[in-house]
Amino acid sequence: MPRRQADQIVRSCLQKLGINFMEILRFPYLKKEEYVERFAFRGEEHARGALAEGRGILALVFHYANWEIMGVASYMLKNEVVTLARPLKHRDRLNAFLNQLRSATGLTVIPNRDTAKDVIRILRENRIVAVLGDQREKRSKAVWVEFFNEKVPTSKGVVMLGMKTGVPVMPIYAVREGFLRYTIVFNKPIEIERKGAPVDELIYRNARRINAFLEGLVSAKPDEWLLVHRRWGSKRTS
Repeated sequence: MPRRQADQIVRSCLQKLGINFMEILRFPYLKKEEYVERFAFRGEEHARGALAEGRGILALVFHYANWEIMGVASYMLKNEVVTLARPLKHRDRLNAFLNQLRSATGLTVIPNRDTAKDVIRILRENRIVAVLGDQREKRSKAVWVEFFNEKVPTSKGVVMLGMKTGVPVMPIYAVREGFLRYTIVFNKPIEIERKGAPVDELIYRNARRINAFLEGLVSAKPDEWLLVHRRWGSKRTS
């Protein structure tokens, strides 16, 4: 990619992050009646079909478009969305502020710390659990999986939950249509292999499917992804 084109993408990404922040501040003041006008749904039948089975949904979300407003799906689907949020270190006030704003969009926030049992219980109640699928994981906990032809430390969490529970792992993301106007897209669940190979191999294959899905989103609109996130860090040494 020519440097000028890359610079334009980065500039657009930073502009959109600024818009995201203003939207988050504005969202709590929206009237519920405005949701129908501002937020459209595509592929909603995938979510309703999964909920009809009574097993809940593992909603696979990404730092894409304005991911912080996606709690609106809970209001539109009439089903609680619980999100796992990784607290920012030594930023208690900022964490409280962000979680307050997330709650205003319709999310129920729980800290992402050893929450597997809680998540399984919530899914058994046929609720939706949203998990970010593109965070950089600690080297000691990660599975190293290709992402744009380079292996990166990838979280095992959503993959292992999908393998253990058999709950649909459904990619959900927002498409920007204007200021505080989005189409929320529900995709068909990603196929999660649960048998037929050693556990480590299954985790790798399933995590690669998730990274491949994200590659498609980023390739189409790279400025909508959180490019400032250090998804690629130090190289693997072993």
